[in-house]
Amino acid sequence: MYKINIICFTTLFSFFSSYCNAQTENKAIDTEVHSTDKGALFFNKNKTDRITLPFGYSNISKQGSIDAILSTIQNEKKLKELHALNFEKVIKKDLISLPEEYDVFLPFSENVNDKYDIIKIASNFLSYGAHSLYFVAVYNTVRYAEPFIEKVYLISTKDSKPIDMKRIYLHHEGEMGFAHYTLFNIAENYIISIQDYEFSEAPLTLRPLHKYQILPSGKFSRYYDNDGFYKNDEEQGMVKNHQKDGKWMEFKSNRHIDLQRYSEFTDPYTYLEAEYKNGSPVGTRKFYKLLQKYNEETGEPILNTRKKGRLIYTEIYKEGILEKREFPL
Repeated sequence: MYKINIICFTTLFSFFSSYCNAQTENKAIDTEVHSTDKGALFFNKNKTDRITLPFGYSNISKQGSIDAILSTIQNEKKLKELHALNFEKVIKKDLISLPEEYDVFLPFSENVNDKYDIIKIASNFLSYGAHSLYFVAVYNTVRYAEPFIEKVYLISTKDSKPIDMKRIYLHHEGEMGFAHYTLFNIAENYIISIQDYEFSEAPLTLRPLHKYQILPSGKFSRYYDNDGFYKNDEEQGMVKNHQKDGKWMEFKSNRHIDLQRYSEFTDPYTYLEAEYKNGSPVGTRKFYKLLQKYNEETGEPILNTRKKGRLIYTEIYKEGILEKREFPL
């Protein structure tokens, strides 16, 4: 399934126009964010609205059967806790483009902001040192008679300036009973666990559990339980102090691949050669076309056929911030 990477916050509050564009072409945020009565972002600082950890679905890493997974997804108590977040302040949808990072292929990916009527930010928040973490909910009013929370994002801020964000919750029901879910848990040590589920003809695909930590910069970074060499179907490299460190190779879908421009390619997967320091990207990252064959029956990639194709583009990072992206002629 395609993984749709981050798009960006735009205009008004420079909400990710300087940072985001998929953690992309621009540098850190310069403009302070102010709340208004017209729906701009509202960063509450009332200490009585702080959330006590842990928060979320604490057992997502311990499920061993479909029944257990369904029981967790349908847990009414947890759903009430999620909906109990005070999502009061409406964000005008023409002021924001939502970043996406799906492990599943969903409709409305190209113009997601045009398809949702209600986006709200909660007054509840988490404190983490000098940073505050806020929750943004996206209500789907297109496919359902009654609006409900389909996605939740966690935004890290410092001095009312947004720094990074990550989708932590998803409840999407598609055609023919197919459904996609993401559940999360934020532990007392602020380690964020995210688990993706896909119900289809399989009937269940359980994606790997991913963990994230908050770096001193306020950005979210992958967290690994054990140090040493790490390898799975999507990435491989060394882990030091629970963070990516040194050279890594990553094999993932990439939204920056223009399939019309590269018409000989049938999918947007890239072979990335990257380097990290203390969990943040550094230096030059090289994105090559990932060449791979697929199983004719399942459509899944055959991992041992993967190899590096031609160079598509490069990214240059400085202190974890993307300075420049270059496409060769």
